[in-house]
Amino acid sequence: MSTPNRIWLELDPPANNQEGHDRAAALTRMLRRLGIDHGPNRNACWWNERKQRYCFTLDASGTFVEANDHGHWYNLDYLALTPELA
Repeated sequence: MSTPNRIWLELDPPANNQEGHDRAAALTRMLRRLGIDHGPNRNACWWNERKQRYCFTLDASGTFVEANDHGHWYNLDYLALTPELA
């Protein structure tokens, strides 16, 4: 069995809520450039003030995970697909 091709993206814990929102927005912009775009009204990452952690959107339906460790694994095989093959 082969191991998956994955990349870990992690954000530093923010000093305050505004910094958390700013970092999540910057990561969302970067992920959109890499082809991870779940639609105009759905960010790939956001800061949850109540729980004090980053959340990562998994798909266009809005499924997400809360990151206890401030990061998320992304599948390189999926990200590397050309639009014609996706």
